[in-house]
Amino acid sequence: MIYSQELKDRTFKAYGDDIGSGVVRRHELEEKVLAYYRRTTPSLQEYYSRYTPEWDAFYSSEHLPDMAFLQFLKQMRSAFKKRYELSELNIDYYISRMEGCSLLKGEATQTKEFFLDKWHQLLTRKEYDYQYMHIDSLCESFDLLVKKHGQQSGNHLLGSRMEWLLHNYPDLYRKMLPFEQVMKRNPAIRQLAHLLGRKHREPLKYDSLSGVDKKMLIRHSPHSDITGVTLGNDLNSLLPIEYCYLADDSLRAVFMERYAEKRLQLFDYKSKEADPVKNDKQKVSGQGPYIICVDTSGSMQGDREILSKSAILAIAQLTEKTHRKCYVINFSDEAVALLVEDLSRDMPKLAEFLNKSFNGGTDVEPALREAAHIINGNDFRESDIVLISDFEMPPLSKDLKEQIRVMKRRKTSFFALSFGNQPEMEYLNLCDRYWEM
Repeated sequence: MIYSQELKDRTFKAYGDDIGSGVVRRHELEEKVLAYYRRTTPSLQEYYSRYTPEWDAFYSSEHLPDMAFLQFLKQMRSAFKKRYELSELNIDYYISRMEGCSLLKGEATQTKEFFLDKWHQLLTRKEYDYQYMHIDSLCESFDLLVKKHGQQSGNHLLGSRMEWLLHNYPDLYRKMLPFEQVMKRNPAIRQLAHLLGRKHREPLKYDSLSGVDKKMLIRHSPHSDITGVTLGNDLNSLLPIEYCYLADDSLRAVFMERYAEKRLQLFDYKSKEADPVKNDKQKVSGQGPYIICVDTSGSMQGDREILSKSAILAIAQLTEKTHRKCYVINFSDEAVALLVEDLSRDMPKLAEFLNKSFNGGTDVEPALREAAHIINGNDFRESDIVLISDFEMPPLSKDLKEQIRVMKRRKTSFFALSFGNQPEMEYLNLCDRYWEM
């Protein structure tokens, strides 16, 4: 429990500013802390056993008669001198005192009790300090704290949301950095992202099955036949003897230690009830998705490609704030090239997509047909379609014009980033707004 709290306190203190600025979400940090804690906490078990022999010696000696205890001290004299400084525990003093008062009734017993109290305090402190040193070492080795320490030393590692989402993929982040820089500098991309983000509205709804493992939807039978005794910390299955430890003030600390280590004695049952389903359903916007139709032909290579990918990155990042999906469709494909639903989960996939070269087709119609299929097939409303191209292509077909009219009846908005010197204006005229790049 001390390790868990210490790790959490240090991490949240280090990332307090990042949580406030939105670079890191609180629940993301909690998940990282919990995963590291679970992975490293078994190593603490090794540090519980270092002082076991000395504790065994303590407990075996505390009930000895006075004279037997004196003999014990003489036998353990060299061991005590190795383990304790003279200022901590002067073993010779206690031996001489017990020898001098051994015939006086009660004085030897008092000296023995005084020695045992002193030894217990020192041993408890030594064990705690030793375990805490390991806890401190584990905390310092936590990769997020190592990264934060590096940042504070002048090695900039976490300064943006994208950097956090790709902190486990440094190679991908280095490749994504140019797109992030262009995204922040280019006024047209900033205006497009601002306009799309401003259209976001409440209320949100919830995906009914998100956050629920299918296995967890099946409720197993409750406790039935007792098959034996096991160890754990389920308070509903305690053996009666364990309640005695809990009720006794002097033994309650033992109970709590065994509870933390899951070593309480429990009834074992033939059937068990499943753990309760966590209420972590995913938020879903009532609005339709962002659909980006991007020209990946050879004419879009070079600076145009960088600007196009930067715009895709800017729109994909809106999914976190608006809880809307983002589809990316290549002109050459009749299927979705990329779907971003959860940016924290899909960022590596997005980064890999953006690092592919543009060498696809130049026909916008397959992309728009796929967009119409997504919107009409899912009954999406208030979707946003962003066209990115030089628009140097034939006019729209009659059939596609009809599909666009159907999408607009579903309150679908159209926007465009135009790179061409002689674009086909029919595409730009259907847009609510477009930018000449």
